[in-house]
Formats: sequence, C-alpha cells, structure tokens
Amino acid sequence: MAEAQINPTILTWALQRAGIDAHLLAEKLGTASTRVNSWESGERKPTFRQAQRIAEITHIPFGYLYLQQPPEEILPIADFRTIGNDPVPPLGADFRDLLDEVLRKQAWFREYRQQHGHQQLEFIGRFNVRNAAADIAVDIGHVLKITPQDRLKCQNWEEYLRLLIERIESVGILVMRSGIVGNNTHRPLSVDEFRGFVVADIYAPVIFLNGKDAKAAQIFTVIHELAHLWIGESGVSNEQFDAPYEHDRDIERLCNATAAEFLVPANELRARWRDRLDFAAQVRELARAFKVSGVVVGRRAVELRLAPWDAFSTFYQVERAAWAATAARQAGGGNPYRTAASRNGKLLTKAVLETAFEGRMLLREAGSLLGVAPANLKKLASSLYGEE
Repeated sequence: MAEAQINPTILTWALQRAGIDAHLLAEKLGTASTRVNSWESGERKPTFRQAQRIAEITHIPFGYLYLQQPPEEILPIADFRTIGNDPVPPLGADFRDLLDEVLRKQAWFREYRQQHGHQQLEFIGRFNVRNAAADIAVDIGHVLKITPQDRLKCQNWEEYLRLLIERIESVGILVMRSGIVGNNTHRPLSVDEFRGFVVADIYAPVIFLNGKDAKAAQIFTVIHELAHLWIGESGVSNEQFDAPYEHDRDIERLCNATAAEFLVPANELRARWRDRLDFAAQVRELARAFKVSGVVVGRRAVELRLAPWDAFSTFYQVERAAWAATAARQAGGGNPYRTAASRNGKLLTKAVLETAFEGRMLLREAGSLLGVAPANLKKLASSLYGEE
C-alpha cells in the first residue's frame, strides 16, 4: 500500500495541537504506538488512508501534513490565561474550532443588528484599566438594571445566574454556553484550558461560558467577562479559584475585582462577617444571602482579609469534589432544543429563527448557523417561545 510522504514535524505539531499522544492516536487507528513513534521520527511513513485518518482525528486539513513547517495560527483575541503568573500551553484544536464557530455566528449577528438599525452599544469600552473596579461594577448594575432587591427575590444562585444572563442578553450581548465543540459530544471542552472568553464589539459583543465548568463558577466568569466588555478588551480567561489572584496583567486583575465587587460588595460582606463563626458554615450561609456559590463568598472573604487562605483552600477542595459529583450525575441528556438555545444564546437563536421564518434566509442556512436540522427549526422555536 502506498505510503503518504508526510512531514514528521507536522505530525508531532498536529498531535500536540489536538492534545493527543502517540498511544491515543495508535488506539484510534488500531495500530501499535511504536509505529506512531516511528512516523514521528521519520523512520517510517503511514499509509495514505492512515494519513487521512490522522488529519480527521487531529482536526486539521489533510494538506497540512505535507507542509514544510507548521502554519502560523494567530489567535484573533487576546490570551489572558495564566497559571500563577506563568504562561500556559497554546490553545488547542478544540478551542480554536469553537472560537471560529462563535466568530461566524457573531459576524452574522453583527450584520443583522446593523441591518435592523440598532445603535452602537455605548457601554462597550466605557471604562479603562485606570478606573476603579467599584465604579465599573456599579455601572454594570445600572445598565443591566440589577438591584439588591432582584438578588433577594432569587431563590438561589442558579436562579440569579439565569436572571443575570437574561438581563445581559436584553441589552444586546450574546451569551453562549456549551461544553462541547459544535454538536460533537466526542470533543468536550476542557475547563483546565479555559473557563470563558469574550469578544468586545460595539454592535454584537459575545460572552462564551465553558459549559463543562461548574455552574457555581460560571456566575463569576460571566461577570468577569462583562467587565472585559466594559473596558473594551476581548480575551480568553481561565481563572483558578484554588490559587491566589496574582496576575501581572492589569486587565485581568481589574476584571476579577469588578466581578467580586459586583457579586459580593465589600461593604456588605464586612458588615455581615463574624470572625468567631466556622468558616465553611458562615460562607454557606452568606452564599444564600448573596445568591452566589460558597466559593465566591469564601474567596472574597480572603481577599478582604476577613479569613485566612488555608481555611478557604480546605473549603474549596470539598466544594470542588461536590461539583464533580454533581456534574457526573447531570452528564448527558436534557432537552436538545433548550440545549441549542443555550449553546447559541437566546438572542441569536431568536434573530435567526425570525429571519428564516420571514423568508429572508434559507432554512438550511439557519439550521447550519444554529447547529440544528432545518426540519427541526419549528420545534426549536416552539421550545424557545414556550419558555416565555
């Protein structure tokens, strides 16, 4: 069988980019890992069919395997991810394909809003890194029309998160949530790689939340990304709750501080905190008052020097285990139409459905944009508007 004269350097790059090692590739191809190692070293070559499968598995165009050197992949948004203050590995194929998909949808929505006469969103880039986090947090509250009374009316932080997302989309910001690339359940997103990202645009800003992340963490991420929009900075983030915030980047430090102040105002927490109470019991009680997770309250208490880091660290490990158990029970299933609306954002979903049903867009184009079969668009509409 004819051999494919691929470049071994490109093979290694493709594997690293996809987060796949030689053993896993061999398993997927039904061959020995030593054979894959020989392809990487250049001692042997895969067959043409094997090379095609390699391209499919690593999510690259087949022709890339014949390049002299890896292509330069420029990320269209800033990468603010760190581990401590150290850079992290480059974003992989799953994230890049996801980002391309989100940007395609964002471009459509931008054109849609312009065609319908929507004005530029004045709050995008209204502040900068020299402004105080408290001022940005207050302005976000004013724009979203979120008050302390709204928070009190919510039964729990999950309900509060839903309210926040509804208010965020009501002012023209797309909020998308998914734990996979497109509809491919075999391509789950990694929380270790990123928690969320944001595209700052004066007509069609987008916040994307990693659906694989604990919902308790998503409430912090969504406000963190909102802060990015208020200072007009696109970017991808991966905040680690179990490590001190030591960013050397003013942008991330400010966005963290804004999210913390918005969700758990310093003055209010100081007034409620009691030094002699058990840490875990107290943060859980305050979490019910602030309608956020105990982790957000505990982290805030440490930042305000109301409690020691060790107490929070111990609490976080317990909560993290609980999140993992909950995620395992909730994995899979669910209403596919509700999932589609969440993945695309209700704001985009409604705009696409409206355009398609008015005959200004082919149903197959609408289905392609939303990741839904054209024949199921009416069911999606019924599910979406039936919730309101």
